[in-house]
Amino acid sequence: MRRIDKRSTLRQGQIDILRILYKYRFSSRQLLADSLHIAAGSNLYEKLNVLMRHKLVARRYNARLKLQGIPAAYYLIPKGFKTLQTIDSRRCITDRTIRSSYRDKIVGQAFINHTLAVHKYTNTLTHKHPTLRIFLRRDMSRYDYFPNNPPDAFLSLKIGEEATPRRFFFDFISETTPRTAINHRIAQYIKFFDEGGWNETNSELPKLLFLVETIAIKKRLLKAARAIRNQFDMEDDIEVYITTANDIEHADASRIWISIDDPDSTLSLDDL
Repeated sequence: MRRIDKRSTLRQGQIDILRILYKYRFSSRQLLADSLHIAAGSNLYEKLNVLMRHKLVARRYNARLKLQGIPAAYYLIPKGFKTLQTIDSRRCITDRTIRSSYRDKIVGQAFINHTLAVHKYTNTLTHKHPTLRIFLRRDMSRYDYFPNNPPDAFLSLKIGEEATPRRFFFDFISETTPRTAINHRIAQYIKFFDEGGWNETNSELPKLLFLVETIAIKKRLLKAARAIRNQFDMEDDIEVYITTANDIEHADASRIWISIDDPDSTLSLDDL
């Protein structure tokens, strides 16, 4: 096995792993394989072990999680950030980002599960829409025109010969997400747009996409989103669309999104 130290360079496959872990914050072996377009049974496990052995990557896992069927979660540690910083200056990895990464070894499992879900479903969307570009919170932190509490992901979809891509704020809502948190999220976005937070971009407002874990949440969100939007003078400007985890995973077609204004019709991301 080739040794990783100051006298050697990382192989491209190892750099690709570091880049994905930087982008998503946490990832599993299966999700990494999916993002890298390789088989999960390849030498990915060996590559991860090498990166961990040389203190670039760490893993969150224990016997209790194994019994629950929850996969090991891999993440960058400071040496990994600094190594990527020297390789990939365009990512603008700051010392502040590196300092904040120390929390990753103690954040709660619910946060990790949420991050893994975002990775999983954005991968799924990319498979359905090959021209889709995904920007995560660490990507968004480089720009001051996103909300202080940004979405889980910012999506940019190029359609045919259109000059301007279609843009979306994307959030995953699990069955354990408090109803008050969901309502606050919607209100936060609409207030941000209402107060001109997006004006700096000189572009159309992003559409809001919510991927929910259950049908019960979907029904509640339909009502809540309409009610909250009606409190602002932006009913014709803010478009909100919802789909479920089951639909995004199992629907044969990409027409899985419903509008809060017309919940009886299903649309593809290309249609929004």
